[in-house]
Amino acid sequence: MIANLLQDDPSPWLQALGRSHPVVLHLPLGLLPGMVLLEFGAAILRRDNPRGAVATLAWLCGICAALATVSGLLLAGENSSEGELVGNHKIAGIVLSVVCVLAAVASCFQKRTAFRVLLLVAFAVMVPTGHLGGSITHGEDFLFEPFDQQKPPQPADTPDSDNTPPTAAQSEFQRVIEPILERTCTKCHNPDKTKGELLLTTKAGILAGGEYGPVIVPGNPDESPLLQRCLLPIDDDEHMPPEGKPQPTESEIEALRQWIAGGAKFE
Repeated sequence: MIANLLQDDPSPWLQALGRSHPVVLHLPLGLLPGMVLLEFGAAILRRDNPRGAVATLAWLCGICAALATVSGLLLAGENSSEGELVGNHKIAGIVLSVVCVLAAVASCFQKRTAFRVLLLVAFAVMVPTGHLGGSITHGEDFLFEPFDQQKPPQPADTPDSDNTPPTAAQSEFQRVIEPILERTCTKCHNPDKTKGELLLTTKAGILAGGEYGPVIVPGNPDESPLLQRCLLPIDDDEHMPPEGKPQPTESEIEALRQWIAGGAKFE
C-alpha cells in the first residue's frame, strides 16, 4: 500500500522520503550492535546496566528502523522494483522494524529477559536484511565476487563448466549481446532492480525501454540511447554504466553497434 502512494500521487515529498532510505537504513544497523555491547557487556563485566542509555538507544533504533522501512517501501514503489530478491528484502525489513519497536517497548520493563531476547533476534535479522539490500544495490554476487575472480577458469569442455561454448542454434543476441549486457548492465536493470524503469534481462524489457522511452532504434545505432550513453565521457552524468562499474570494451561497443545496425534481432 505504501509503495503504491508514488504511483497514485507522485509527490516530491514522498519521493524525497523514499530516496532518503540509503541514509536512514544505516542508523539501526549501527545502533543495534552498540546496544548489544552495552547490554551484554555490562552483564559480562559485572557492571551496572546503563538502563537509561540503552532504553534511549532502543527507542531511537525503533523509530529509525520504522522510518527505514517506510522509506524503503516508497523507494521500491518509485523504482517499480519487483522480484524475489526485493520481496525478501521487504519482508526482512518489516520484520526487523517490528522487532526493533518491540525491543524498544521491552527496554522499559524492569526484567531484562524479553528485551535481551528481542535484541538478539533483531541483531540476527539485521544481517540477512542488510545482505539482501546490498545484493539489490550491487548485485547478488557482489559479496563473494572477489573469491570467484581468484578461481582459475575451467576448460570449456568440462561437464561442470559454466563457460558453455556457443552453438549454431544460438542467435547473435544470445552469443554476443546478452553476455555484454549481463556483464555491464543487468546488475542495475534486472527484475529486482529496474533502475530507470528499464529491464535488460528480457527481450520484452529491452524493446519496451525505460522511463525515457526506447533504448534501441533497430537499424539506427547512432539514435539508440543504449549506445549513445556508452559513448559519452565517463565523467558525464548521463554516461552508462556509471563510473566505477564494469565498462564495455571498444570491441563490445562495436558489437552492440553492429547488432543494432542489423535490426537488433533476437532470434
